[in-house]
Amino acid sequence: MVGLTAEQGELSQTAARVLADAARKDPLPPEFAALPLELNRPLWDTLAELGLLGLAVPESVGGGGAGLLEQCLLAERVGAAVPAVPFAPTAAVTAVLARCAGSQAAEVLGEVVSGGAVVVPAWETFPAAVVPGRRSSALAVSGSTVTGTLRAVPFGMDADRLLAIEPGGAVVLVQLTGPGVRRARVPSLDIMEPLASVVLTAAPCALVPWSQAGGFPVAEILTVLAAELVGTGQRALDGAVSYAMQRRQFGRPIGSFQAIKHMLADRYVQLDAARLLVHTAASDPGSGPGAELAARTALVAASDAADAATADALQAHGGIGFTWEHPSHVLLKRARARRALLGSAARQLDALATHLLAR
Repeated sequence: MVGLTAEQGELSQTAARVLADAARKDPLPPEFAALPLELNRPLWDTLAELGLLGLAVPESVGGGGAGLLEQCLLAERVGAAVPAVPFAPTAAVTAVLARCAGSQAAEVLGEVVSGGAVVVPAWETFPAAVVPGRRSSALAVSGSTVTGTLRAVPFGMDADRLLAIEPGGAVVLVQLTGPGVRRARVPSLDIMEPLASVVLTAAPCALVPWSQAGGFPVAEILTVLAAELVGTGQRALDGAVSYAMQRRQFGRPIGSFQAIKHMLADRYVQLDAARLLVHTAASDPGSGPGAELAARTALVAASDAADAATADALQAHGGIGFTWEHPSHVLLKRARARRALLGSAARQLDALATHLLAR
């Protein structure tokens, strides 16, 4: 495994403490009556004050200037805590804006980093290299206005701005509190990431030009999402191991039974391998084919590991794992929702094979 520096270890521990403090105030899972959730603004403001929303953003625009590995260490902690904040979506937004040119991109990026504005991605408009289910015709830009319907925008009811990619590849920014915008809540499998439909009718927008350096940050976005999934899977596994050591059957802890012991050991190995691949991808960032290959490999491993770990953890908890009051279902839903966004195991492997053959 890639060795971590003292500063990287401290970053991870600081994030864990901040998220644990927030979890004491808003425990997981939330009460059923509290659904649908809203953005946890106190936690969001704290992350902004600590400079964690712009950790990998260049210092020239007010970010932390850290690397992708530091971003992934933070994403893993957030993935384990599963708070009601759009961390991974915002990381995608900052990665895109950091590669854009012009004062407007820098201004919006600064607002995101400072916590002054919540900017979320329209995932369904992102390139198919990131979101296989891309709807290229979801939006139509005409001059300085945009029209179209977005079916599932993360934290769409709480966001101030929307970042989308129009069919020609340009970055589109829309003020969600402006005219021509209609928002409504829609059901979400992931209860910690509420969704909204956004209908735009000649809504004012701004087209932000790309910088001359680098292309779309596919590798960065996929690596951060993979790191988040590793964190979710690890929390599920840790909970299952703890329960297996305490729950007794036939006078023995159920963790001593071969079926349970081997199942959890397999998930440990699988998650550790996925984490290694994430750290490897994050330690050598870039925009070339090698970076995207490493990111896709990490995503395939992390998706499978999180899917298996959350499912087996729920099974290991027995009947209590299927209740609303237990966090197992929250972790399982996060893993399954990310898979719905990023594609099935077969689809991810097919994309990886296509990328390899293209080289």
